[in-house]
Amino acid sequence: MTLALGLLLAAVLVAAAGPVYLLGAVRPSVRPGLALAGWVSSLLLVPLCALTSATLLLLPWGSEVDGAIGMADSCLNLVRAEGAVEWLDLVRLGAALVLFGLLGWVGLVAVRMTRAQRRWRDEHVSLLRSVCRAGRDRVLWLEEDQPVAYSVGGRSGCVVATRGVAALSAPQRDAVLAHEYAHLHGRHHLLVLLAGIMGTALPFIPLCRKGAGAVPVLVELAADAVAAREHGHGPLRAALLAVREYGTPAGALAMSRDAVDARLCWLDQHRGGSHWLPVRWDYPVAVLFALAPTVAAAALVAFAVLVYCFGVGGY
Repeated sequence: MTLALGLLLAAVLVAAAGPVYLLGAVRPSVRPGLALAGWVSSLLLVPLCALTSATLLLLPWGSEVDGAIGMADSCLNLVRAEGAVEWLDLVRLGAALVLFGLLGWVGLVAVRMTRAQRRWRDEHVSLLRSVCRAGRDRVLWLEEDQPVAYSVGGRSGCVVATRGVAALSAPQRDAVLAHEYAHLHGRHHLLVLLAGIMGTALPFIPLCRKGAGAVPVLVELAADAVAAREHGHGPLRAALLAVREYGTPAGALAMSRDAVDARLCWLDQHRGGSHWLPVRWDYPVAVLFALAPTVAAAALVAFAVLVYCFGVGGY
């Protein structure tokens, strides 16, 4: 019971207070990939804690309670108005049902949005391959003078660029392509979909509501950081100003769609923050950071139980 309450408290804390410290990490002194990993880890941690807590609430934890069977017996006693009613069992059962209901709703939204995204992606890529000129390294070239670039994720993921992009200077063109490749290699489309699912299913939760807007910007910043490391800040800045959003589909990650002004500001102020931490450590460090509230919540509940046992309980 103590662990279940600790995990439930952790889920509530991260869901409510997570945006406060996560948004604070979005600054030029912090590598965007690390901030992105923090948001994604927290978005996954909340349902995981809730699921584990709901499961533990249904398990046996005392000699007088036989898990779900004991709670069902309490419910029957309450309905029949006879026998002893284990009110704690009813609270546990109600909390577990609420948590499972919310998680089930998230699952339904995830299935619906994932299917819609996959259907659009397959149809769009099939159409592109019929009208585009296939280049090297999964690049499809459109005969369009406007410089436009975007990427489509999935197993058949590709980069779509126009003749206008090919006409840019070599450093700018390479920066554009590096940005889009970073989206594919980082599975950014999947991360944006995850944030969209959580924001659509649970908009009343601050972490989910804020994450739906923060993650799309952070994946662009993370892709910018990769392109800047490979080709320099100058060519990337010029490419951001040159490439247009015109005609890019909503389901893709476009080079110049999200928070262009903020990204230009980041490029101007960036000083290689977090350079002491290898890029491959972004997610492990972010997971440890996200787990800190969970450990703190479990410790707080355990301390409260000890205080009760040795104080009010008289043990």
